[in-house]
Amino acid sequence: MQTREETIRYLMSLKADMVTRRDKLVREIECLEGTIVLLRSASPQNEVQPAQLTMPTEFPVGKLRNLTQKQAVITIAKFLGGTIRTQDAKRLMIRAGIMRETKNSTNITHNTIVNSERFERVGPGEYRLREFNPEAKENAAHMPVQ
Repeated sequence: MQTREETIRYLMSLKADMVTRRDKLVREIECLEGTIVLLRSASPQNEVQPAQLTMPTEFPVGKLRNLTQKQAVITIAKFLGGTIRTQDAKRLMIRAGIMRETKNSTNITHNTIVNSERFERVGPGEYRLREFNPEAKENAAHMPVQ
């Protein structure tokens, strides 16, 4: 008969394995979604260019987990080259589990962007990061956002 501590250790190990498998499956699902979008938009007559894919499908939402909404919109903007659309940010944060989809989720995302004071308005629903360094794009996911 196992002791209580051995059982707890076994269950914790089992949980860790399942979380690892889940994260791998989430990444694979995101890749499949990107492929589906690519194939749906492709026709034999016109070749699909990488720029035709929508960024929310390609964005690794795992990088947003455990971030605040403010940190998430800044991380998304850095990944997208300094510019962010409210609708794209909302969809990514919902997929990452940072926020729930409600009637008000677009307004919440918009207010998060505006209240962060790190963005300037470019157009309707589109904002640009102030003081954005494009060379730091690769390091955006590794640096903590305040």
